[in-house]
Amino acid sequence: MKSSVYIDRRSLITLFLLEYKNAILLLLSFIIFILSISNRDIPHGMPVQAYESLVIFLFAVFLWVTNIIPLAITSLMVMGLLATFKVLPENEIFSFFGNKSVFFIIGAFIISAGISGSGLSKRISYYILSKFGDKPHKLVLAIFFLSAAMAHIMPEHAVAAMLFPILMSVSKRLDLKSGSILGKYIFYALAWGTVLGGVVTFLGGARNPLAVGILEQSTGRSIGFLEWMITVGPPIYLVMIFVAIYFARKVRLSTGDMQKLTDLFSEGGQRIGKVQMKEIKALLILVGTIYMWIFENASIGIANVALISAALFFVLNVTKWEDAKREINWGAIFMYGGAIALGTALEKTGLLDFINSNYIADMNFTTLSFIIIVASISVILTEGVSNAAVVIILLPVVMQTAVSMNLSPVLAVYLVAVPSGLAFMFPMSSPPNAIAYSSGFISMGETVIKGIVLSVLCLVVVIAFALTYWRVLGVY
Repeated sequence: MKSSVYIDRRSLITLFLLEYKNAILLLLSFIIFILSISNRDIPHGMPVQAYESLVIFLFAVFLWVTNIIPLAITSLMVMGLLATFKVLPENEIFSFFGNKSVFFIIGAFIISAGISGSGLSKRISYYILSKFGDKPHKLVLAIFFLSAAMAHIMPEHAVAAMLFPILMSVSKRLDLKSGSILGKYIFYALAWGTVLGGVVTFLGGARNPLAVGILEQSTGRSIGFLEWMITVGPPIYLVMIFVAIYFARKVRLSTGDMQKLTDLFSEGGQRIGKVQMKEIKALLILVGTIYMWIFENASIGIANVALISAALFFVLNVTKWEDAKREINWGAIFMYGGAIALGTALEKTGLLDFINSNYIADMNFTTLSFIIIVASISVILTEGVSNAAVVIILLPVVMQTAVSMNLSPVLAVYLVAVPSGLAFMFPMSSPPNAIAYSSGFISMGETVIKGIVLSVLCLVVVIAFALTYWRVLGVY
């Protein structure tokens, strides 16, 4: 039997370009950057440092969008470029790694590691699914609300990664095939639940504390943990109700298969065993942390509570540093330090004032058009760009525009941060989408169509609440 040998007949130039396309693209973009930043034929009235910060910003946006180098490396490079071209003093640039939002994120990662490592999160998952998963629609709804609830206290990607193997076991035990309706909606519930739940608090996604950090750095104002939940929770919960009704109508399965499911969760609960002391300590720390965030945030500070709680996980021997450091996304930390530095540079060099007075001031936005445009751009961008990058790119300009319209910059934070977390269409849009897509039950074409519908629904609800509920709350 002859073995077939594939011979690639493409030209060497084509193969070379395919192999080194990222390096070539990076080199070309860097050459354009050097030529642009060296140019002194700048718009009349724009300070030189403002022009340099604009060129660095556009260079960073290109790298964030194309992702030819990791997002964190781009942010570190931004800090280096800001220092090299003396856009801001060096000491000020590198001090942004000391921003309290960065330390809140570090504390949140450690808290998540403690909850997961103690076994508490897995026990809760098995308990909820075993209690509410006796019928197909109840199973899907249990997964959906469980994912959303856990994304309130853990990063979205951590929730999806933790639940994914459990749900794969469910699908195998039920012998679900790739075209199974139940299989499809099990993983839609995982993805959509974590995405929606992660928007409601500061713990579900680091873009929220990043946006608050940029607000604090620029205006000195802040948003508390409870204030964020009260403002963002109702519109997102309304969307979740619509999605839950949709799931309940779509899912059907025979009663006989449910016995297999009951047996599976029973076995899973037995493997986990009795409640361990680590789980009790993790639960007590978590409850105490949430209490302090809600009721003592003004006096202690959200970052300080996060760091103290993170330390308690070590002091009480709930987790070890070797386990916790695997959960800390240092790339995210680097990215946010650079993001805050870049946002500050755009403001302090006078670039945002220049853009506003020369280009935006004459547009005569109404409050309605401002809300619709900003929220729509955020939703569209987040499908192709990291949600944190969307915050970095849009928020400084949007805050400046809001101030020029006599609107609160806090409104700008909500209009950018909330929609930028609502990515449903593509696997690359958010980690939960990618994890759910890897199950093999979800097709790209159908997901894009459903994702568009869900994005439009979210957009309509957010805009409606921004015009009514947020105004009543005094956001603007």
